Amino acid sequence: MAIKAAMSALHDTYIRWEDEERSPYFPIIEDHHGNSVSTNSHDNLLMFGSCDYLGLSQDPALKRASIDAIEKFGTNTYAAQLTCGHTRLHHDIEEKLRKMSSKPAAIMFPSGMTASIAAVSTLAGSDDVVINDRLAHICLFMGSQLSGAEIRTFPHNSMKRLESILRESSHKRRRIIVVDGLYSADGDYAPLDEIAVLADKYDAMIVVDEAHSFGAVGPQGLGAADLYGVSDRIDVVVGTMSKALGSIGGFILCDKPVERELRYMAPTYTSSRGSAPAVAGATLASLDQLESRGTELRQRLEANTALVTDSLRGAGFNLLKTNSHIVPVVIGDEDKTVDVVNWLMDNGIMVATFTYPHVPMGSGRLRVGVSSRHSTADCEVLVDTLIKAKQTFKF
Repeated sequence: MAIKAAMSALHDTYIRWEDEERSPYFPIIEDHHGNSVSTNSHDNLLMFGSCDYLGLSQDPALKRASIDAIEKFGTNTYAAQLTCGHTRLHHDIEEKLRKMSSKPAAIMFPSGMTASIAAVSTLAGSDDVVINDRLAHICLFMGSQLSGAEIRTFPHNSMKRLESILRESSHKRRRIIVVDGLYSADGDYAPLDEIAVLADKYDAMIVVDEAHSFGAVGPQGLGAADLYGVSDRIDVVVGTMSKALGSIGGFILCDKPVERELRYMAPTYTSSRGSAPAVAGATLASLDQLESRGTELRQRLEANTALVTDSLRGAGFNLLKTNSHIVPVVIGDEDKTVDVVNWLMDNGIMVATFTYPHVPMGSGRLRVGVSSRHSTADCEVLVDTLIKAKQTFKF
């Protein structure tokens, strides 16, 4: 039924928007300069739709490292890592992640999605239960389905229901709690301190997808678990290089036995090539930047986020319960949401568009991605333009 509903939404809305030539999806980026991009339909859009939270994708150090990696290793990584290995860059990235996180082992994947799928499908089996927050990323549900385990879900951040399911699952070999550290459509965090207490009480494992939080939050920049002070109580951390690290790829931080099983048995690792050398070079440089400038970059991100969220809430915007650098601006009706997005592009602002079925029906929203690279003036332009949009479209 869910698939049929999604396909109906595709034909009734997404294809209609294409036919009407007002779809905001799949813009072609022609150029990126500073904090602005030009697309096939608009010039000089102030970019507030990106997940480049620390602005590192445009950092000169990452660009140089990427070019140097091509000069040394070429443009490809030979074959599957299981048979042909990976470069010194990949090895050094895993070592740096391991040392930064204090986890026993780290393993890189081609993307955050492949890492999440591997983590859950490898940990769980037919004798286990995987307990997902209902708003967890789709890749975690994909991994859950591939595992063959029983799948249970609980309402978003409902610790009462989570505990009830844990209690009901005491007969299972393994109980695996699966959550996002930071939810990408709503901007709120999983209460990992409370989840850790429940995991201890019911002898459960915790898998946390830190895609939108690693690098961007926490005293050490290690994500939501770091923010809540429970990093040592999380069994498996999944992350990505495609958000705050300004590169591409995924990784898992875990204990050594899990890492060995993943490296030899997870199809999304064994049957995928490693990241291209250019990507690995950028990733390693981004981790260096995180160590040397991470605190400064996160402070700027926090200041920019506060400016935007405080100003928008003061102007009466519905931002849900966000308390992070992900700022969801709720419009409501799907068609109105698309109209607002197109109006914003006509007025120099690019944001991300979220409509059904990617968010609940009638809760269409803009996802504003704040970055440490944005200036105070950039943030003020964004706020002023959004206020004009609110007045124009009355949402």
